[in-house]
Amino acid sequence: MAEITINDADLQALRGKVVLITGGSSGIGLATTNLLLSLGAKVVNGDMIGPISRPEPFSLESYHWIKTNVLDWPGLRDLFKATLNLHGHVDHVFANAGMRPSTSYLTLEVDERGNPIEPNHTTLDVNLKGVINTASLALHYMQKHPAPEGSVQSIVLTASPSAYHRFRAADYGVSKHGVLGLLRGLAPVTVPHLPIRVNALCPGWTVTGLTEEAHYAGVNVNLSTAGNVAKAAVLLMADESRHGQMVLSVGDKYREVEEAVLLKAMSSEVRGQELTEDEICEGVIANMMAQAQQ
Repeated sequence: MAEITINDADLQALRGKVVLITGGSSGIGLATTNLLLSLGAKVVNGDMIGPISRPEPFSLESYHWIKTNVLDWPGLRDLFKATLNLHGHVDHVFANAGMRPSTSYLTLEVDERGNPIEPNHTTLDVNLKGVINTASLALHYMQKHPAPEGSVQSIVLTASPSAYHRFRAADYGVSKHGVLGLLRGLAPVTVPHLPIRVNALCPGWTVTGLTEEAHYAGVNVNLSTAGNVAKAAVLLMADESRHGQMVLSVGDKYREVEEAVLLKAMSSEVRGQELTEDEICEGVIANMMAQAQQ
C-alpha cells in the first residue's frame, strides 16, 4: 500500500490559487478552508449555512461564503458564476458537501392505506447527485476559463471507505460507491485529454458535526481529526502528479488506495480479460464510430 507523508512544503503550491468548496462551513470543509487560507489561497465556500466559526486567517479578499444548496442546480451554477466574477477563474474545486444516512431500506414507512412509501433519497441526492453536479459544472467552467500560465486545474471528490467496504447504512454506502464510480469514469477522459485532474478524498472515521467523539466510546477505532483529513484534500490539489487517485486518511496516516490497491486487485486473471474495461470500451466506441461512417 502506498504510504504518503505530507509535509508543509508539499502544500505551498496553493498560494494565490482559487478554490471553490461545497460544504465548507463545518467539519472537514471548514478545516480545509482554514488550511487553504493559511497557505495564501482564495476560498469561495458554497454551503447552506455560514461557517460555524470564523475562518482564519480571514479577509474579504480571500474568503467568501455564498449560500448554496447543492441540490439546487441554478443556485449551484450561480456559485460558480459568482466565483468567476470574483476571481476570473477557478483552480480547484472540492466537491465536499455531504450528509449522514437518512433511511433504512429494511423498514419502509406506509401511508394511511398501508401502502409502502418510497424510501427517502436525500442522502443519495446530496452525497452523489450533488457531487456529480458540482464536478460537471467544474469541468464546464474550467474549460471555458482555464487557469493562467497553463497550470493544471483539479477536482477533488469526497468519497469514503464505505465506497469499497461493506457498510450497514446502505443509502450512504451506495452514494459513496457512486462517488468512486464517478472518479473512475472521469479519470480516463480528463488528463491528458484535458488539463483537469480528478481525484478523491477518502476520510476515515472523523470527529465532525456528523459524529461526536463521545459516540465512539468503547469502539476500537482510529479516529481522524478534520485537520488531518484537510491535509489530504489540499495535497490532492497541490500535487500535479496525482490524477485518478483516492487518498485514504485515517488518524494521522495517509495511503493511496485506488491505483495502489483496488485497481491492482482486479488483475487480468480475475477479470478474465487482458484489456481493462475502459480499454475495451474505447475500442468498441472506435469501431462503432468507424462503422457509422461507412
